[in-house]
Amino acid sequence: MVEIAKVLGANARIVIFDEPTTSLSEENAQRLLQLINRLKKEEGVAVLYVTHRLEEIFKIGDRITVLRDGQFITTAPTSEFTHDTLIRSMVGRQIEALYPKRDHKSFGKTMLAVQELRLQGSPYPINFEVHAGEIVGLGGLVGAGRTETVRAIKKKRRK
Repeated sequence: MVEIAKVLGANARIVIFDEPTTSLSEENAQRLLQLINRLKKEEGVAVLYVTHRLEEIFKIGDRITVLRDGQFITTAPTSEFTHDTLIRSMVGRQIEALYPKRDHKSFGKTMLAVQELRLQGSPYPINFEVHAGEIVGLGGLVGAGRTETVRAIKKKRRK
């Protein structure tokens, strides 16, 4: 955030953002996207925005350029892309080929069951199970509640 503020405070006419929202909370990411739109529309700042988050591209982008394996693939107005056509350009094949169907794998007994866990301030319950022989990933942006979830589980298990 400090680096972004420094650049914006310098009255730059061209700004390059490289994955700027990666370490931001969802709220701060939305604020940044609004700021970028304002800079572009009201102050005429040219922005080169590098990201893998497609929803951000569709929110702020006027034109999309796709590079794959260091090679130029295509460039076109954002309105000419859908999520599917953009992904197809990025990976070089149909989206269905990205996630091939897999046979359901059976795992061992339930080792951890989290039911109706609610973090302070969140109306949404957290429910999941982890079985023997299974790897479950817990992911999210900064501020999404990952750490708080794990701490709450540890606290409950100690009781």
